[in-house]
Amino acid sequence: MATLVTLVSLLLLGFQAQVRSEWTYSEGQLDEEHWALHYPACGGTRQSPINLQRRKVHFNPALTPLELMGYEEGQAGQFPMTNNGHTVQITLPESMRLAGPEGTEHVAVQMHFHWGGDSFEVSGSEHTVDGVRRVMEIHVVHYNSKYESYDIAKDAPDGLAVLAAFVEMEEDAENTYYSSFISHLANIKYPGQSTMISGLPVLDMLPENHFEYYTYHGSLTTPPCTENVRWFVLQDSVKLSRAQVWKIENSLLTHDNKTLHNGYRSVQPLHDRVVEASFQFSRSLHSEIGSYLEGIQMSIRDLARALEQRREKRRV
Repeated sequence: MATLVTLVSLLLLGFQAQVRSEWTYSEGQLDEEHWALHYPACGGTRQSPINLQRRKVHFNPALTPLELMGYEEGQAGQFPMTNNGHTVQITLPESMRLAGPEGTEHVAVQMHFHWGGDSFEVSGSEHTVDGVRRVMEIHVVHYNSKYESYDIAKDAPDGLAVLAAFVEMEEDAENTYYSSFISHLANIKYPGQSTMISGLPVLDMLPENHFEYYTYHGSLTTPPCTENVRWFVLQDSVKLSRAQVWKIENSLLTHDNKTLHNGYRSVQPLHDRVVEASFQFSRSLHSEIGSYLEGIQMSIRDLARALEQRREKRRV
């Protein structure tokens, strides 16, 4: 009898592990709406991403420029790059470090990307600014250097920090710093495939301006959605050509053998959190109206996306 109970328990654990590993953004039993059922933190009050409302952001003159240490050394290194079924992830060396405004040093772990690309949503950044979603978003994940490893830091209250940068599209302005990265995507078309990049100009793949940024306390944007992330979202953006954006959006497949599109989480409620900025800005009436209209357009696209998801579920 004890043997039977043990066997049943192992089968249940195996089933749970399988379910927990198959989370998705919009399709399947464990889509974004149901993450919190298996990952309780995903239903918390300090979730990411958020909408950065500039009129509500607090300017903090004490926020010093972010310091990226060892990033320029990456051009001579070896970088493993993997299709994990949700995005392309690049492993970074521990020599790359981020120093925040309080002087806390964080060790780099990996960088990955979020994009849109389906018929209803061209843009795919996770954070939005005044309701406007950008074309893509880069995340560089770090852990607090006071912990011995990422595995320890990932569960600590002050364990993680993410440097985020937006990507915008300029029609024919090819960004040569992305050439090697994009060319290697063909080697990781299927989930689980990995390749190696010899030399990757990580520093040049990010915006030059590290002085102006937003910061707030939030979470990982994918399960388990741990609420221990200090976010640094750069104000400036990276520019890629339309052809480069298209290549990134259409090179990888998911576990369901579909093109990896719309790999981003919806914006989450801010609740009582405060978003700070290291810079001040002024806005004209014209820019206010423009942002308002862009926000409406994004809402319409998101609504169309939600309706399409419901239709897909009904077909299933």
